[in-house]
Amino acid sequence: MKLLLTALFLAFLCISSSFPQETDVTIYFFERMPFGGQVNKENKGILIEITKKIFDNAQISYHFELMPVARIFEILKKSDANVCFPGVFRNPERDKQYIFSDLPIYQDSAPHYVIRKKDEQYFSNINTIHELLKTNKKVGLVEKFSYGIWVDDNIIKDKPNSVIVNIGDDQKSFYKMLLANRFDYFFASTEEANYIIRSNPAFSNTLLLKKLIDAPEGNIRWIIFNKTFQPELLERINRSIVSIKASEQYKIIIEQSKK
Repeated sequence: MKLLLTALFLAFLCISSSFPQETDVTIYFFERMPFGGQVNKENKGILIEITKKIFDNAQISYHFELMPVARIFEILKKSDANVCFPGVFRNPERDKQYIFSDLPIYQDSAPHYVIRKKDEQYFSNINTIHELLKTNKKVGLVEKFSYGIWVDDNIIKDKPNSVIVNIGDDQKSFYKMLLANRFDYFFASTEEANYIIRSNPAFSNTLLLKKLIDAPEGNIRWIIFNKTFQPELLERINRSIVSIKASEQYKIIIEQSKK
């Protein structure tokens, strides 16, 4: 009897090991509303909400992990596990270092810039990014941060008077620096600027969002994966992105994000 039970147990182990085990994917994020917020709360953020739907639809096990943004990029360069980071802008350097999803998951509104309301008259006749960058006003730039190809390329070309700052993951501190006259304007997505200005009384009466008539459509955001990410899982995620972007749920998320 003992020999029979042992044989049955060994047979069970062999059968179990013949099936691939589902791998849990780590989805890194950092808090930056309205894009990334509290994962398990109602106010989770646009990108987290979309990403959850993509992974649930793909029926892939996952968990979210909060991490400073600079560390996320470094982890993805070195990790041998299945890790990803949703909501990333694409550029040639990142193409070399990471795998990008086949399709983007979100597109921002056109790039805008934020100024102090008391300076509104000075900026009233500025309509293009070239006119803006050629003023003697200082632009605030976050260290090691990409504003998307259009803004990044124009900054390189026009070499504006600038101040480089480190804000960590506290985006509101950037707005406080503007009010403290550390610089005179900075670039921001409409979604983020509207959220921060509207939700903070100290900003709503003192800061203003300005548009640029030559601005292209907004920055496109992708999911990036480490180079060793499991191909079968990646394929399922890419198929799920197609399905979710065609859904009514996705359309509702996008409509609400643009308000």
